[in-house]
Amino acid sequence: MTVCLYRTIKTEKDHKLLQEDLASLEDWANKWGHGMRFNAKKCYILSIKNKSQRFYTFNGHILQQVQSNPYLGVQISEDLKWSTHITNVAQKANSTLGFLRRNLRYCPQECKKTAYISLVRSTMEYAATVWDPYSIADSNKLERIQRQAARFITGDYRTREDGCITNMLTKLKLQELQLRRTSQKLKFMYKVVEGLVPAIDPDDFLKSARPRRNITAKKFDNYQATNIVEKQVRNNTRCFDIPTSKTPQHSNSFFVSTIVNWNHLEDTIVRATSVESFKSALAKRQ
Repeated sequence: MTVCLYRTIKTEKDHKLLQEDLASLEDWANKWGHGMRFNAKKCYILSIKNKSQRFYTFNGHILQQVQSNPYLGVQISEDLKWSTHITNVAQKANSTLGFLRRNLRYCPQECKKTAYISLVRSTMEYAATVWDPYSIADSNKLERIQRQAARFITGDYRTREDGCITNMLTKLKLQELQLRRTSQKLKFMYKVVEGLVPAIDPDDFLKSARPRRNITAKKFDNYQATNIVEKQVRNNTRCFDIPTSKTPQHSNSFFVSTIVNWNHLEDTIVRATSVESFKSALAKRQ
């Protein structure tokens, strides 16, 4: 069983309250666990933003402080960056792809494609709405694996001309992973907006944008706008204000980054009457 306790620590009182939470967890296990005990040696302290100078005890054991730790399959780091998690995901996906290459070498193309999608791509997309990489280096780690998979699926390891792998991916109908992650985030955003995610109250995270003239960002060949104007483009009447960010981690977090993409969608998409119709409209747009 995985348990996560967290609390904002600003004062000595907050420190004591967290220690009391740990004691309450011990009492709960003793009362309702029927002999079950938490293994304190496998419990850790992860301080986000500022490294804690305080220590905590659990079941008579001083908890070790770590720089990162997995939670429900996602490696969370103290700086809230995702490079460590993405590196772990890439290593696991690469290992699985190597296993497929060794054991499915003579299988039909469709069989190899199915194996890749179910065993490798699924690994690279688990919980991606949370850790969607915002650095080119991290994104490329994952894209390279899919490009290697294209050669595995087609059995073509020799062709080297420019654009050959892109053509393979197009013929195999394997969409770029970054585009797939963006779509996944928008689909989840739709569920949040519609109140279909019980754990997330949309009023806590989304503030409707005031009606005003749309600002259209200029577009140039071979140029990708990254300035504030691009973020303020609004193509629909169901837009939301973009939260103010002071750190790259926050500006690339789920709600901030997804609101920008959401505001770019047309009314016909954001006002879909069901999740399925939203997915369909989004797929046609892409």
